[in-house]
Amino acid sequence: MTVLSPSLPHAAGIDAALVENPWLGLRRSGRYFQNAETEAVFARALGYARAGVCVHLAGPAGLGKTTLALRIAQALGRPVAFMTGNEWLGSRDFIGGEIGQTVTSVVDRYIQSVRRTEQSARIDWKESILGQAMRCGHTFLYDEFTRASPEANAALLSVLEEGVLVSTDGASRQHYIEAHPDFRVLLTSNPHDYRGVKAAPDALIDRMVTLRLEEPSAPTLAGIVALRSGLDPATARRIVELVLSVQRTEETQAPPSMRTAILVARLAAPLRLAGRLSDAALAEIAADVLRGRGLEADAVSLEAKLATPTTGELAR
Repeated sequence: MTVLSPSLPHAAGIDAALVENPWLGLRRSGRYFQNAETEAVFARALGYARAGVCVHLAGPAGLGKTTLALRIAQALGRPVAFMTGNEWLGSRDFIGGEIGQTVTSVVDRYIQSVRRTEQSARIDWKESILGQAMRCGHTFLYDEFTRASPEANAALLSVLEEGVLVSTDGASRQHYIEAHPDFRVLLTSNPHDYRGVKAAPDALIDRMVTLRLEEPSAPTLAGIVALRSGLDPATARRIVELVLSVQRTEETQAPPSMRTAILVARLAAPLRLAGRLSDAALAEIAADVLRGRGLEADAVSLEAKLATPTTGELAR
């Protein structure tokens, strides 16, 4: 669980299609790809968040839900409290809990023959990252929240409905925390048929707006791949079309995602930079990546696909 702080955007003159990433340490994704398709989803989600409604981004893995959530948080302009769902999370992770005691002893020897001792104990309480975000008006980004149990996530009910975090622990210094006016909540989740994912309670779903993300169009995917890998647009389009051709022919419950095309592109980028990216080399890289995802792919057949004129969406 991490608290991130936004940095100032770069000076004017930057390409209008690229926005600098404000998060220190996230070096792999320095910029966001923007076109009409991506901006439509971003604008809706940002509008809902600014209105004070919890925004839930749902969809299969590899669609960039977390990246989109971070970009929304950047636009909100507040520090981000980042938390990832897991089955071991409990109510203490949302409410806070006792972490120990501090014992203080005072020995009074003002008179040599008399010794007076006073002892006091104080319970040490650690505030949760959610509680801190509520007090300070941060944006709380809860990634893959449905991997935690419904019982743990139940602490969010009063947060999303009344803006209040309630603690039933007698050791807590505050029995409830009222949300700062700037406090916002962003959630992401995978579909319920993914391993380790639990269904969210209807009462929780009713307190948020859910945007279901789908696989982006081929041109958008090609733009994202080019941006994330540093490849030229033409090579990125070839990689996307190659991956999509396998996705269209394979009968699998886990088709290649955006991450597949990005990984192929990142592995191909050094060869492209050195002027050694042949069709054979690109086909070999793609075959290794696709087989690692449980798909039938061999370099010979993929090289043949690369030699065939494109007839997919990117050709139009």
